Amino acid sequence: MQALSWYVKRIKTMSAKEIIWRITSLSKSLIEHLRVKTNFLPKAKFIPSYQENAKFSPAFSVFVGDIGKFNPAWKPALLSKADKILQHKLSFFDLQDHDLETPINWHKDHATGQPTSLAAIMSVNYRDIRINGDCKLVWEPNRHHQLVVLARAYQVTGQMKYAQGVVNQLTSWLDANPYGYGMNWRNPLELGIRIINWVWAIDLILASGLFIGDFKARLLNSVYLHCRDVSGKFSQGSSANNHLVGEAAGVYIAASYFSMLKDAQHWRQKSKAVLETEIQAQTFSDGCSREHGFSYQFFVWQFYLFSSQIAHWQGDVFSPAYQHTLNKIAEFIALIAQGGDDYPMLGDQDDGYALDLGDHVHNINALCDLAAHLYDDHIFNSSTQRPSESAFWLFNQRIERRQQTTSQSTVSLSSHKFSASGYYLLQAGSLEKQDQVSVLFDCAELGYTAIAAHGHADALSLVMRINGLDLLVDSGTYDYYSFPNWRDQFRKTQAHNTLEVDGRDQSVMTGPFMWEQHAKAQCLKWHASDIGGEVIGQHSGYKRLSSPLVHQRSLALDSQKRRLQISDQILTQGDHDIALYFHLSEYCSDIKIDGQICRLNLGENQVVISFPDNLTLESIHGEWHKDPDHPSLGWISRGYHQRTAITTLIVKGSVSREQLFTTSIDWV
Repeated sequence: MQALSWYVKRIKTMSAKEIIWRITSLSKSLIEHLRVKTNFLPKAKFIPSYQENAKFSPAFSVFVGDIGKFNPAWKPALLSKADKILQHKLSFFDLQDHDLETPINWHKDHATGQPTSLAAIMSVNYRDIRINGDCKLVWEPNRHHQLVVLARAYQVTGQMKYAQGVVNQLTSWLDANPYGYGMNWRNPLELGIRIINWVWAIDLILASGLFIGDFKARLLNSVYLHCRDVSGKFSQGSSANNHLVGEAAGVYIAASYFSMLKDAQHWRQKSKAVLETEIQAQTFSDGCSREHGFSYQFFVWQFYLFSSQIAHWQGDVFSPAYQHTLNKIAEFIALIAQGGDDYPMLGDQDDGYALDLGDHVHNINALCDLAAHLYDDHIFNSSTQRPSESAFWLFNQRIERRQQTTSQSTVSLSSHKFSASGYYLLQAGSLEKQDQVSVLFDCAELGYTAIAAHGHADALSLVMRINGLDLLVDSGTYDYYSFPNWRDQFRKTQAHNTLEVDGRDQSVMTGPFMWEQHAKAQCLKWHASDIGGEVIGQHSGYKRLSSPLVHQRSLALDSQKRRLQISDQILTQGDHDIALYFHLSEYCSDIKIDGQICRLNLGENQVVISFPDNLTLESIHGEWHKDPDHPSLGWISRGYHQRTAITTLIVKGSVSREQLFTTSIDWV
């Protein structure tokens, strides 16, 4: 009944076109289900010039360069990770060096031990954690990022054990995952990511001579089934978000590399058209993703980047408009991250990435280094301090970096507006002078399409950083499936640095990836200056109350006075309870509260936060509860299924008319 209720709510958000597409897709799935059950499956067909017993000849190589130029400083971490992978030990989410068993158990939530269904995919409900565990915990090792780590280790050392490890794990996966059965064929995005990793892994071990015989034939047939399945199920409507991008990128990259497959050219053309369309449809003109999940910026940028480079290698280049938008996405990420060591976590994040080329998915240095090989933008030059391993593997001798890097400490921050997407960055100063401050203001829409799947109820929230360290933080995401109450908690208004009214969220959530009513935010004023500037915004989320209320917030930054003033204007004629939330990062120490004043240390800085006299101040620090599904404030999640206790400040009171509340943050 719960699942039926979710589908009914989801259908209400769909257009007639999407409903028709879903009915058509269901019909196709039924036909495919019959093929699977009767073992009447298509097998890979090849172009006439393909010779089965001839030496494998792909359309391009993923690495062209001098492996001798591999930085020795990267080697210990790579080989340590690769050796653990040979022992079937993987680290992902909150699991560290976790044993996947021998042989590898590809059908298990390795966090809880819950096995997953091996039934035909039409009967597999990946959202049902009671039967299938947390799908993300199941799918992560099945994305096969670890195979690229082994293949890179083979390239660096020439040791056959790493190449053989790729073959052994792929053979194990093919044995355990017949087409059409189980969780690992259930989601087209997972298939897309997997075949991207197959391309890199196979190409990097080609010199070993192991990609031959029955193993080669089985893998080529599986690649064919992956491409056929995904290209026939490209997401549409409310599902056409980062999933569609990953699906199309997977098909484009695999169909390009395995060009001997008969349908490869058709799949390549179809998926390329999708990528060309979606990079524009899913990106604001300022480079922000329309999903409003900052983590997903990195995710889709990788898909777009790798597809673009492969297109370039084979003379099938993407359009100038595509390249321009790819540049804008990277520029947005670099500018938003410029004022701090940690990337702001607005909206959902699930640590997703396309390939493991040696750097963490949210490594700003690596992203800027990659972008600096393609674009001349100063932001990429000034935001990175060292060459990245990712750039070595992707560009090697193909492209030289366009500029020499400079130290981040010499960069002076300036304010920026991203008016298309609704984000405003007040900042000034430099690390060199130890007077750097950065404040990001969220005046954006809730999320992408009617369901806003990855949005949070965070209108008019802010994050603040002083000299590179987070002071006020977005609390993150933590979970999608395992802990439904925690999933809701991290999306709620009170989990963000903004105002809550009558204990209600600004927007109304109706499912783990669905919002029914959206708060609409707008910027009323923007003024940038050398010392920061001012921004004013408001949102309509509480107009739905029986006694409507409008929240208007003003931020004024003066870096010379070392002060941020936050003014919250409440516009209403009714009686309401209000609460302002301020989430202090884990870098804050020696936190003391005296009346309406909070004092703390942040690195070398002393910070004083002064709250309105007519509100009551209290603090909450996260504590582990006996019930793991009992959500509370006082937590930050910087990684999926990871959370750290922090201090949340709450100022509460009531209003019955128009009223102004002013909070000041000063630091020395």
